[in-house]
Amino acid sequence: MLRPALTTVALLLAGLACHGPSSDASRYPVDTTSIGPGQQLESAPGWYGDAVIYHVWVKAFADGVYSDGIGDLPGLQGKLDYLQALGVNTLWLSPIFECDNKGTNMHGYDTTDYYAVNDRFGTKADLKNLIDAVHARGMRILFDFVPNHTSTRHPWFTNAATRDSWYIWNPGQPAGWGLPWGGGSPQDVWRSGASGYFYTSFSTDTLADLNFYNPAVQAEMQKVQAYWLDRGFDGMRVDAVRYLCETGPGQQADQPDTHARLRVFRSLLDEYDSGDLHPHPGGDPVKHASKAMIAEAWTNDAAGVAPYYGNGTNEFHLCLDFSAPWAISNALSRGDATQVTSLWEFEQSHYPAGYRSAVFDSNHDNLISRPGTQYGGSKARIILAEALTLLSPGTPILYYGNEVGMTGQSGTDLNLRQPMDWAAVTAQTGQPDSILSWCKYLIQARKTYPALRGGYATLGTDVGPTKALAYLRDAGAERVLVVANLGAATQTVVVSGLTAHGVPSGGPVQAILGDLKGVTALAGDAYTAASIPPYGVRVLYLAGTGFQTTLHGDLP
Repeated sequence: MLRPALTTVALLLAGLACHGPSSDASRYPVDTTSIGPGQQLESAPGWYGDAVIYHVWVKAFADGVYSDGIGDLPGLQGKLDYLQALGVNTLWLSPIFECDNKGTNMHGYDTTDYYAVNDRFGTKADLKNLIDAVHARGMRILFDFVPNHTSTRHPWFTNAATRDSWYIWNPGQPAGWGLPWGGGSPQDVWRSGASGYFYTSFSTDTLADLNFYNPAVQAEMQKVQAYWLDRGFDGMRVDAVRYLCETGPGQQADQPDTHARLRVFRSLLDEYDSGDLHPHPGGDPVKHASKAMIAEAWTNDAAGVAPYYGNGTNEFHLCLDFSAPWAISNALSRGDATQVTSLWEFEQSHYPAGYRSAVFDSNHDNLISRPGTQYGGSKARIILAEALTLLSPGTPILYYGNEVGMTGQSGTDLNLRQPMDWAAVTAQTGQPDSILSWCKYLIQARKTYPALRGGYATLGTDVGPTKALAYLRDAGAERVLVVANLGAATQTVVVSGLTAHGVPSGGPVQAILGDLKGVTALAGDAYTAASIPPYGVRVLYLAGTGFQTTLHGDLP
């Protein structure tokens, strides 16, 4: 989602590090390539439950063509070895389609052509090569779908034949309106244009909301969706889903009609699951190429997210969990584990069966600073924050660069979209105690042990939720315990209540991550995690037959 535009001063202060030496359009040739229906990765429904998603801000990641300092599709393809070694198995690309703003903070949410690749990122042939290369590794790739609005320079808006009916207009500036998430005034969302005043959710002259009460708009957005899924994408993150339909002032978000439109998007994805070969806009689906979609229903109220799962089968497969980064931050910064455990317990009890939260460490918007800034550069706290994300009862999303502790202060979007720190990657590769290495251990643990992708239960400790966090993950007969020290001093934590969750009384304990400190068995239904270092995390195998090896001991 896009938040209000940066000021000129802020852009100047941010510099041109993410833009490159020149914006000369002559270096970007007209794309004469084409992209037909492409290679599909066969996969069973529900694959996203086992995914570890890497969120790529394409412009900032890796420059592969034009030598312009701008990240692009060939550059990303050239880093697939790195991403596969990191352990992620799904890539989510920031918007890659043609857009209006090609300046310093080129974000891509101001679409001017849904069927064309942004010329700064390469060509349709480059995109096909990337999709095929990702699939060749058994990895998946998602695109960012922006159906709520377009740029005011989109031909649909500049052409009178579509402008009046494809967008939302009023002869005057109507009273009583404000921003869809609260506050603001009519001037924020109704802007003067060629046909009166057009509605813009995001308080800008450069974006206009599409009219989802127009059947032609609905059909075109389904066509866009099918076009890119047919060309090999494994799913999509859908932007600003709360705002598709508005029925009046104060009724601009979360409307029943919005959910009706989203159910149509989901039904199209389900055709790929079922192998249903009846035609749909864009071509025929391919059997067994299961697709998934992630909702950006931006609200810090977990209850507000629940409706976007529908009944668990008819809206989103995953919803971004905007409460999680703050809950994890409060656990580490304020010693308040109850925000994390209450969130995860609420989701279990209030979301429909089959839900899957998409838990992320930070993102491209002004939600929260990157962990590298949020935790003051403390390696132990950054690693613990990533552990609680990667070992959460959800599908984790790792924002590019966080795996090496990149910094970025929220407040200015561009701070969160800076060039990938490849020097840090080089420096941390092969260092067993680096942030990068720990992210690899955590991802490997999650992929190796089904329990770390399965059920969840909060456990009690003798030191309480202000000092420690303990929870159990389970799948079948397998049980894995996660214990985190939330304090700046070494402490011993006694975890209780294990047998109530299927752990054998007095059974053996093996370390996946961290040290046992000589405590190799349960005492009845309790386990004593001895001498956990400051902000340390232990991942312990308590039951099952699948233990393999200790990946690493405690962080020194």
